[in-house]
Parts: sequence; C-alpha cells; structure tokens
Amino acid sequence: MNVLSERRRSPPTLHAIPARYRADRQAVHGLRARCAQAGIKMTDLRDVLLHGLLRAGDEASAIEIWKTITEMTGGNAPSCGSLQRNLNIMTDRGVLVRKGGLDRVWRYSIASDTRGMADDEPPLVMFLEAGTGRKTRCDLPEVAAFLRQLSMERGLTIRSAAITLLPSGEQCA
Repeated sequence: MNVLSERRRSPPTLHAIPARYRADRQAVHGLRARCAQAGIKMTDLRDVLLHGLLRAGDEASAIEIWKTITEMTGGNAPSCGSLQRNLNIMTDRGVLVRKGGLDRVWRYSIASDTRGMADDEPPLVMFLEAGTGRKTRCDLPEVAAFLRQLSMERGLTIRSAAITLLPSGEQCA
C-alpha cells in the first residue's frame, strides 16, 4: 500500500494553514525575498512549502517536510512529486542546500548565504590557463551541474572550483 498518495489535488494555500502552525513571519518574508532574487516565481504551493521548511527544521528530508505540511494543512498536502520538484528548483537556484547523508536520504537546509545568485557575483567555476595564469569564466552549465551532483553524492560543499587548462600537446607533470 502506498503511504504517500500521488493522486492529483488542489495545491494548498496559506489560508488552509491555521495561524498556530505558521512559521515566523520575518523568516518567511526573508525566504520569499531570496526566492525573488533567485528568479523563482512565488505560488501558493511555494508559500506553503516555505512555511513547511521553516517548521520542519534544519536538515529535514523531503518526507519530513511533507509530513509537516500535511499536519499544518490538515491533510491537504501537495503530492510528493510536486514537493520534490519545488525543492529541486529551490536547490538549483541556491535558496536551499541539499546534503546526502550516509543513509542515502537527501536533507534540505536553508542556504546560509546568497553567493552565486546575483549576476555580479563570481561564477562557481573558473578556467585557469597553466602557462599564463589567466582566469576565464566557465559558462558551461554542464560543468557546474556535474560539480553540484558530485558534491551532493559526497556530502561536500563547493565554495569555488578551478580547472587548469594546458595548451594542446603538453602533458601534466
């Protein structure tokens, strides 16, 4: 028997959450501002998700967040697929941090800073030319996506990365 029903339902709204279950207003407002800065359109479902994230606590799994939202909304929680899609969007945009633990369960936390979300911030990856020492911005999303995936699998956090490039024909010492 499937514990987490995937049937289609109307998304919950903030009006469905009693005041006693809502998260701190200032914390929710701060997260909404970070989502807006990251280019995430705020929907009713994402508003409810922000409250659920804050109520579930730091390093909560998707299931724990879903159970918290189910309790908050009186059983009218979004489907697990919708919840996971929105968690992925917020993680990809830098609002949340996802860590993989030894139990192979992803745990979500609110990102501590907004590095990498603004256009004037340095990129995640730089190319470093071995001969000249010149740094060039890496505009390949595949490289950044690979590094993010690697860090999630290993439970690491990447602050910055550099790839050293050698001219054709030269070999590393």
